[in-house]
Amino acid sequence: MKKLSFLSILLITVLLISACSFSDPDEPSTEGEEASGYELITVANPADITTLDPHNNSVITTSAVLVNMYSKLIQRDASGEIIPDLATNWEKVDDVTWEFELEEDVTFHNGDAFTAEDVKFSLERVATDTTLQQNSTFREIDHVEVVDEHTVRVVTGEPDPQLLSRLSTPAASILPANHFEEVGADEFFDNPVGTGPYQFSAWERDDHVELVKYEDYFVEEPKWETVHFAVVPEDSTRVSELLTDGVDVAFNIPTADMERIDENEGTHVALAPIQRVIQLWLSTEEGATTADPAVREAIDLAIDNQVIIDEILLGSATATRTHVTPGNFGADESLYDTYLYDPERAKEILAEAGYKDGVTVEISVNNYYTEMAEVVVGMLDEVGITADIELIEQSQFADRLFNEDLDEGVFVGWGNDMFDGSILELFKEDNVTSYSNEEVEALLDEAAYNMNEEERAAQYQEVQQIFAEERPVVYLFQLEGRYGVNDRIDYTPRLDELYYVDEITLSE
Repeated sequence: MKKLSFLSILLITVLLISACSFSDPDEPSTEGEEASGYELITVANPADITTLDPHNNSVITTSAVLVNMYSKLIQRDASGEIIPDLATNWEKVDDVTWEFELEEDVTFHNGDAFTAEDVKFSLERVATDTTLQQNSTFREIDHVEVVDEHTVRVVTGEPDPQLLSRLSTPAASILPANHFEEVGADEFFDNPVGTGPYQFSAWERDDHVELVKYEDYFVEEPKWETVHFAVVPEDSTRVSELLTDGVDVAFNIPTADMERIDENEGTHVALAPIQRVIQLWLSTEEGATTADPAVREAIDLAIDNQVIIDEILLGSATATRTHVTPGNFGADESLYDTYLYDPERAKEILAEAGYKDGVTVEISVNNYYTEMAEVVVGMLDEVGITADIELIEQSQFADRLFNEDLDEGVFVGWGNDMFDGSILELFKEDNVTSYSNEEVEALLDEAAYNMNEEERAAQYQEVQQIFAEERPVVYLFQLEGRYGVNDRIDYTPRLDELYYVDEITLSE
């Protein structure tokens, strides 16, 4: 399959497997002082971060850590609404220009004052450096004008209806221009500084990331003294550490352990919808078995989405035939909370297409989704489709995905950090499935620059209907995030899967 050409709106679901331990030599001591309960919070993630550079990252577990170190002009609240961050106000000057008024008296963790020059440097860095993973998200930015020390104008080359969405993503984080240029990128990301509530303390690879409170944070004093993101790849170990008070939050707990966690004294399960949609990308490249529309339709009709939701996920998902789920701009709700399942018709379609003896499809699977994928394989087999799956370790999956080294089918979970129908551009031009449709290309091109929201939403909805018919991708369901939580804290998972640590409080 071909390489992804549009990495902008994605936050890929790839989670990297690694070893872990729970030693924490830097845990703060409270000897001689009254403990507040906010001395330390520990979050167990199934993967280590991949980088400390927010402009060069597409992995959600990395973004979930970095958002506590860096600030952006604007951000999204827990419900997905855009709210201020480093910018206090903003307005559209014309179709290619937005003006932002900036917070005053803000400092970076090294003491440097935050100014408009830092915004110019940071946004132009990610917009112009083609080696950065998030360059494709920001290349619409032509330049940033410094109006005065606390006012900037962001100018795009063409009208960009998605600019605010871009600027709200973790990849729009602001770096200190003078310090970065003085020490260089390598030294900077060895000891990064931002303007967020927590500052970098340590990164022990494959073990943990530690952040500490930044006393001079511009909003209010951060709650926690130390934040510990532990790397715990094994599901059973994350659950065990939660049950024995080793961690406060355990991400992505197995559904089989949900009841045990809820029944355990001192822990509970927190469930909430997330942006991630489980889907099966199907190559339309000449020579691929799935290039035949009949095979793609049969695959879709063979899968009983609700059985997977009920038996594997214990109800913690919603069936969907689109990636643009409710709450995202341009959602077609007629394709949500619904699916097609007709195995008898799937058999008929294969027979009519000349596959009376069945057909074989090769599928690459991120082993993070092994159990789901194996159930799908069984369903395909029942209609005469033999699915040969290759289980790929999470640490290898991302590299192989971006290096065109996966099979004709790819079983993957994909997010949507832009909260926008532009996620559909995954299948535009030279894309991962080789899918090509002139009408889709035209609609996506028009929507990319259309400042009329009503028209733009309709364009995305039309593309979704075409995808539902032609199936370059078979969408299965939108996941709910499953978190194990210690009862000592009050934690509500976010739609975007990010940990804004100061939203986590002690239980009353």
